Amino acid sequence: MDEKKAIVQEIITTLGIAPLIRNVVIEKGNSPWSEKAHIKWKKDHLDVKAFIWDDPTYLYGRIYRLFLYIVDVLNPVFEYKPRISPDEEQEPKIRERYNQIWSIYVDSRMERLDIENFYDKTLRKNLFIDSEKELSWDVASAIFETLWDKELYTYPEIIDYSYDLKKLTLKTPIVPIDNFTKHVSDLLQSPSVSKHLDNIPTPKFREIVNDIISFAAYHCKDAFIQPKYYGICLLYHRQAFLEMIPTGKDSLYFTIFDSQENTFETRTITDETDINALQELIKAKYSKITHEDDS
Repeated sequence: MDEKKAIVQEIITTLGIAPLIRNVVIEKGNSPWSEKAHIKWKKDHLDVKAFIWDDPTYLYGRIYRLFLYIVDVLNPVFEYKPRISPDEEQEPKIRERYNQIWSIYVDSRMERLDIENFYDKTLRKNLFIDSEKELSWDVASAIFETLWDKELYTYPEIIDYSYDLKKLTLKTPIVPIDNFTKHVSDLLQSPSVSKHLDNIPTPKFREIVNDIISFAAYHCKDAFIQPKYYGICLLYHRQAFLEMIPTGKDSLYFTIFDSQENTFETRTITDETDINALQELIKAKYSKITHEDDS
């Protein structure tokens, strides 16, 4: 906790916002996906509560990106107006796009600052494309590149793009995919990682599976986590190398694929499995396939 507080102090000083922040409370986050910062306005300052995952990987970058949101809020040029934000309950799709666009603005700056970041361009692009299921891959990819390359945003601009992506200037026209393609896409993509986790009966094993997925997301940086209707896959260059299928009980079918040897190995994971050994297996497999790709 002391290390996190020291990093926070260094970052808010570097960003020039230390005089405006009176107090920072750090709470433990459950995973990198749940990291966030809440602010409470006072008369001449604000208090911050940051939820940070208890893991050292990319810790500086993970904290830095949280405070970039606060920099935006404090910057008058950004024109932050929370009253115009899309409502999460009334407009969930617009709210999701709004979250994606503001995150793209944050993480593209992290890349320009050359700060190591869990949400690098590849992961952020995959998340954005996955969220825009009504658009073809090519169009969603073109929109992402335009959003990523834009160096300055105002809050009203983010809101405008959230409601209407056609306000962006693109080389590729925004054309929704046809109804049949969308129907197939919905059937294949409607499952989510969270839905699979929710179907695990006990909190203990649910946390174990969540830790495995979080570990894979961190250490397989160029891989893409893709939920299927039957389970969760990790893909590298669009080819699955790892598959996890919840059984509906406190167990998980875990399969590692070897495309070079055209073989696979499946094992059953329970709460008695050596998770550290499993994580080392994931790292070794990912290292092998990336090495094969480079050679």
